[in-house]
Amino acid sequence: MAGKKIHHNAMYNLAGSIAPIVIAFLTVPIYIKLVGEARYGLISLIWLAFGYFGVFDLGLSRATAYRLSSLTDQPLAVRTSVFYTACGLNLGLGLLSAMCFYVVSSASAAHFADSLELQSEIVRSLPWVALFFPVGLLGGVFAGCLQSQEMFLELNVQQSVGSIVLQTLPLLFFYYGDHDLPSAILGAVIARALNVCWLGLVCVKWMYPAGRPVFRSAYIRGLFRYGGWITISDMISPILNGLDQMIIGATLGPKATAYYSVPFSMASKVLIIPASLNRAVFPRLAVLDTSNARRVSEKSLEIIAGLMALTCAPAIILAQPALAFWINAEFASHAHLAASILLVGMWINSIGYIPWTLLQARGRPDTVAKIHALELLPFVGLLLALISLFGLAGAAVAWCARVLMDLLLQTRFSEMKLSDLKVTGVPALVVAMSFVATFASMGLLTSLAVAILPVLVMAVWLLKTTDITGYIGLDMSRFQRK
Repeated sequence: MAGKKIHHNAMYNLAGSIAPIVIAFLTVPIYIKLVGEARYGLISLIWLAFGYFGVFDLGLSRATAYRLSSLTDQPLAVRTSVFYTACGLNLGLGLLSAMCFYVVSSASAAHFADSLELQSEIVRSLPWVALFFPVGLLGGVFAGCLQSQEMFLELNVQQSVGSIVLQTLPLLFFYYGDHDLPSAILGAVIARALNVCWLGLVCVKWMYPAGRPVFRSAYIRGLFRYGGWITISDMISPILNGLDQMIIGATLGPKATAYYSVPFSMASKVLIIPASLNRAVFPRLAVLDTSNARRVSEKSLEIIAGLMALTCAPAIILAQPALAFWINAEFASHAHLAASILLVGMWINSIGYIPWTLLQARGRPDTVAKIHALELLPFVGLLLALISLFGLAGAAVAWCARVLMDLLLQTRFSEMKLSDLKVTGVPALVVAMSFVATFASMGLLTSLAVAILPVLVMAVWLLKTTDITGYIGLDMSRFQRK
């Protein structure tokens, strides 16, 4: 594992993150045309419910990745027993969540469709949807296992192929089947099961030399303790990221929600860059000693700050013309200021990925969960105050303030120091100047010309100051292990 380079793993993760977006972009129009808007809306609700009930994973996928990463130097038999224990736990939790989902959804399914035909289709789809839970939760453990072994190429190839199959097989089942919702859902279940089986075969191949599977109850408490804090954090994070839109909808109305949610959704796509790097860094941070973990985190902080400024700064300048071109000028006039502020927040949030990853990799997910819980009530108060004063821009400022506090607190309580953030000074200045530039009256050509400036500045800074070429070729074997 030590010989693998971070930049390879990060690029695999980035490609694996982009592939599902591209596939969805290509297949959504086909879905709507073939299955109809009503059925597609129901499919979207089903996936939303599946995502919510996925909390039954209880953080065991991440706990598995952490535990196996920290046991890299232990005998294979020890690591495989952790893996098989996690598989048994997640399989049991998957079956439990399937039963809970079936009971809850059976009682409420009729409320999500107007016609008796669609209501009948929903009810007949529920057994297939329930099967997603044990299959999906078991797949989470398999993915965590591959992450811990830094098998990111294999993992992302499988996930990309799995995304293609998951998007296309339901269409084929619908077209050649009974042209109803159960046919499409059955295709999705089979597609997901095939992908999980593929992941499982790779894991078993890696663990086969250790002999027969061993389930050790001694590992259960540690997995649940780590995973429990992950679960708490995962339950709070969607609330923190969705509260602004809910309050906007309640106070300013649905049109205002659209003016805010569309740029928020588009701006958040840039976070696949830090997420890709952090997935690659996580297994390394779990095994390095304190000083070297801090060195890697500080260097990652510098690189992410530069790369994200390279991405966000021109996007801030071009927010208004881009929205006008993509949607229309009226929409852009209402949404561009919030979009620019949110892009500043996305830059701040991307930096926060580093201490967040460090805390989890060092076995301290409880700190992340406590910080998120601490932020919740002040964030609500700040949102209400700023929305009442400044509307959509106030909501965007409140969200930026929240992610800034997140960054500062997580940096303070991780093995990093607040002084480590000084390496982000130049990118921060470029992002700030780009935001100031949006208040100048500029045409499209002028905006494009101005947007090139931060790109050039950050490209030169990354090459001259951060030694990015040396970093992305970093061989971690030279670092001392714990």
